[in-house]
This record gives sequence, C-alpha cells and structure tokens, in this order.
Amino acid sequence: MDALTVPPEQSGSAPRKETVPGETTEKASEDVYPKQEHVLKSLPAKGGYTVIPLPAFSYTRNENYWIGALAPILRANDKEEIEDIFAPQYLHNKFIGESFSLNYYGYRNETVQYRVIASYATKVEREFEASFKDTGAGGGRYILAAEANWFKNAFARFFGIGNNTPEADESTYTSREANIRLSAGLNLAQHFSVLWTERYRDVRVEDGVIPSLPQTKDKFSTITGIEGAQIFGHRLTLLYDTRDNLLAPVRGTYVSLYGELAQNLHVEGPDRWFRISLDARQMVPHASGRMVFVARLMLAMVFSRGVPFYERPMLGGENTLRGFGRNRFIDDNLFLINLEERIRVFEKRVFDNPLEFEVAPFLDVGRVDDDLFTRLKDTQFNPGVGLRVLSRPNVVGRIDAAYGKDGGNVFVGLDYPF
Repeated sequence: MDALTVPPEQSGSAPRKETVPGETTEKASEDVYPKQEHVLKSLPAKGGYTVIPLPAFSYTRNENYWIGALAPILRANDKEEIEDIFAPQYLHNKFIGESFSLNYYGYRNETVQYRVIASYATKVEREFEASFKDTGAGGGRYILAAEANWFKNAFARFFGIGNNTPEADESTYTSREANIRLSAGLNLAQHFSVLWTERYRDVRVEDGVIPSLPQTKDKFSTITGIEGAQIFGHRLTLLYDTRDNLLAPVRGTYVSLYGELAQNLHVEGPDRWFRISLDARQMVPHASGRMVFVARLMLAMVFSRGVPFYERPMLGGENTLRGFGRNRFIDDNLFLINLEERIRVFEKRVFDNPLEFEVAPFLDVGRVDDDLFTRLKDTQFNPGVGLRVLSRPNVVGRIDAAYGKDGGNVFVGLDYPF
C-alpha cells in the first residue's frame, strides 16, 4: 500500500458511483466538493510542470481487478499552487480489456474548478464528462455548478427488488446514460448551505459483459425501467457541515437532507415520484486523538409507483454495505447504519512524507424494503475491518474487507467510505 491506489471511478466512471442522481451512494457534499480531484491536487509540485508516474490498482466484487498506471502532470504557478492537472491513465480489466483515459482538472482559485474526462475501453465502456463549479461566487455567498456526461457502464448488475433477493438471481446489464445537472445554492452561514439542482437523466439498458450471468433484459423483462427512461428531476438539498477537513476529518458533524420530485418522460401512466434522503455522520475523537469513532445514519424513501429500478434506493458497495457488491439490494425504502472505529496504529516517514497507518474495525447494518418501519427482521449485518494509509489531510489508500450473507467482499481504493 505504499503506492497510490486509484480506482477506475477516478478515470471516468465516477458518475455511476457518486454523481448519478438517485443512487443512495451519492454524496451530496461531494456534488460541490468532490474528493478525487483533491487527492491528485495534494501531490507535491514545484513551479512549472511536475510529472509523477504512479501504479494504479483497484478491486471490487462486481468488476474484479483493475491494474495499470497513472501519470499526473501538474502545472503549478510561482507560488507552488497547482492550477492544472493532466492525468493520463491506463487500466486493464479482464471483462472490458484495455481502458485509456485522460483527466483534466483546473483550479483558478480556491473556489473555481473545472473538470474534463474522456475515457475509452476496447470493450463496451466509454465516458465523456465536463463540469464547472464555483463554491464562492458573489464574494463567497453563492454556489454555482454545472455537469454533463455520457457513459456506458458495463458492470451494472440486478438481483431483483427487495431485501431477500438471492445471489442466484444475479443478472448483468450495461447502463448507457446521459446526465445533465445544473445547481445553484446559497452559503447561508459558516456551516450551512442550501442547494437547488435541476437534473436530466437518460438511461438505456443494454447487454452486459459478464458471460457467466444471464442478461437482465431476459431475466427481468417486466421490471419497471427495463425499457429505458428519460428522467427530469428537481431537488432541494440542505447541508450542514462542521467537519474539520473534507478528505480526512477527525471531528465534526455532517448532515445532508434533500427532497426531489422526479418524473419519467419516456412512459405514460404513473410517472412521477418524490424522493427524500437523509445522510447524517458524526466523528468523535478520543484516546488523545489516536482513535476516532464514526457513526453514520442514512435513510431514503421514494413515494409513488412506476419508479424505474435504477432510481430506487440502493444498498451495497464500498460506501454502504461493504459485505456486498455495488447496488446489491434495491427497493422503495432503505435504512443504513455504519459504525467504524479508526485507530491510528503507527506513523512513518516515507520519501520525507509523514504517513499514518490505521486499522478500522466496522459494522454495517442496513436493509431495503417496501415498508421501512414494519419489517426489520431480515436486516443485513456486515462486520469487517479496514486497513488505511493516510497522508494528512488526504487519504492515500484503503482496503476494506467485510462479510455478508453472500460471503466475503473486498474493496480497494481511495478515500474514506463516509
């Protein structure tokens, strides 16, 4: 773990993990302050151009291993402040072959950022993305953001609806999507913001790439959304954040609450639904700062019928139930509790950089259902342990291993799960 681990999300598949509206793994705060950009920006650089070749490695249950190389090219000004990052990357995966991507991040001051991503794989996967955000427009009072992307995610899987769907019902599909999001908000106080988002999402369900699995279109031919969807949504987000650091906080409170009215323009009949989601986290340092207890509560609900399956609340993956692959469970409601103790084991200087090594035992508890509060007997319990390497204020890498009813699961990548 001495090397930087870079998951494929950073090379162009981030929308399927973080920025696709409707997924419960979406992080409202990172809509405005995404983490991956700052991990690259934190690399040391002098005035002019600096090239830092790095190995890239990732593993998820759904996608198997990714291995390759990343070569960030950082351009800094005379004050050694990074203004531009060009990050070409190559990755190999057994299912989609060779993947080539070029990532660009631009920083013109502390609040204005640009991002352009282009990614192409020899099989199926593609992505193009452009975004802009200004978190301090109008002298720091306003938030403005815009994002557009088009991608094909070859690793989408579907098991059916409900908390007791068996692993044997796993199916594969490729999600082809186009997304546009426009956001405007107000920084009302030091720790409180409000954000309005208009989003458009066009989804097509195509054949998946896993040869050992049945196609979702064949196995679940009548599920709502299998014919595709054109979704138009209107979202209001309230955000309260007192964390001492975005990337590696050790104290503070984070609360995100949003409500969204969305509709499917692709079909007639019941085509409108309302979604509400709460994500609350608390960090409590103790043992003279060597340990940090982190607790998280997430609730999400959709109201109405005729909701496409990929717009419903989902659990599973590196940021929710870590004993399962991404989006393992889908239904109209979810609750999730994450409990994690982050224990600093020792510190070491490597190449003159101070590194911290953490062990993090955790427990993930959650379920989905069509009735959130009346049936809790089949709640999923995922115990596990994480190994983390940090270079403050940025998380350099993590390995989380957890156990669920489908067996063991391991995630490798960047950043804390929450």
